[in-house]
This record gives sequence, structure tokens and C-alpha cells, in this order.
Amino acid sequence: MIEILKPPHRRHTVLCMGIAVAALFLAQLPNDVRSDWFRSLERPAELPRSIERLIGLIWTTLFLLAGLAAALTLASDRSPLVKRVLLGGTLTSLALNLAYTFTFTYRHDLHTAVWISGALSLGMGGLSLWACLNRLPHALWTAFATHVTWRMANLNG
Repeated sequence: MIEILKPPHRRHTVLCMGIAVAALFLAQLPNDVRSDWFRSLERPAELPRSIERLIGLIWTTLFLLAGLAAALTLASDRSPLVKRVLLGGTLTSLALNLAYTFTFTYRHDLHTAVWISGALSLGMGGLSLWACLNRLPHALWTAFATHVTWRMANLNG
């Protein structure tokens, strides 16, 4: 049965989008993509420079969609327990994104970053149709990022 989309309450939208923007800001703090280390990495053919230049825009879009998915979850007719579980999943995915960025760009540990990204890819989803549709691009991107990170780890030892 298809859910009827209920618009989220304004305060829920502001709260969820605020959390998404804060997480996006925190994810960029350890980001050293302009460092000599990052520029020296050999990249797989699956990651052309044209896509690499869009990564900031892609992550911004994905974090905002995560915030919207959280607001839609709060607006759904689900039980409070289900809503808490779904929101916990969203917060966990944002925390894993932060861990991936920190591990990759600050610690330069590509192998651990692969595991974090893989866990993030497997953890996507939810019980709300609309929330799932908002999270689908995130799931697809993290699956791609897991593959690219794995290839970079293999190419760069």
C-alpha cells in the first residue's frame, strides 16, 4: 500500500535540515582534498575528475535529502518507536559519513574507510516509502563510494 505523503511540520523540517547542515559542516572539517597526499593518490577509472569535482555538491545534496527524509519520517503515521528507529538510522548514517571522511582524509586509512563506507551502504533504507525514496540517492552514492575507495586502497597500497 502506498503511503499518502503528509507535509512535515515546519519545526520538524527546520530541526532536521539544521542537523543535516551541521553534519555536512562537520564532515568537511577534516577534509584535506587539496593536500599533497590526496592529490598524489592514484584514482581508478571509475572516478573521473569530472565526477570528483562534483563530490562537494553531491554530498550537500545527499545530506539535505537525509534531513528531508527525517522530517518526512516525523510527519508519517508511524508509531513513535518506529520513528525513533528510523531517525536513529538517519543519525547513524550521518555519523558514519563523518567517520568515513575523518578516516579517509585525516588518517589516510583507505582500508578502514572501505569498511565504514560498506557499513553505510548496507545500513540505508527505512520503513517510510517517501523517506526511502529520499535516501535512495545516498544508498547508490555510498555503494559507488565504497567501490571507488576499495579500488583506491588497492591501487595505492
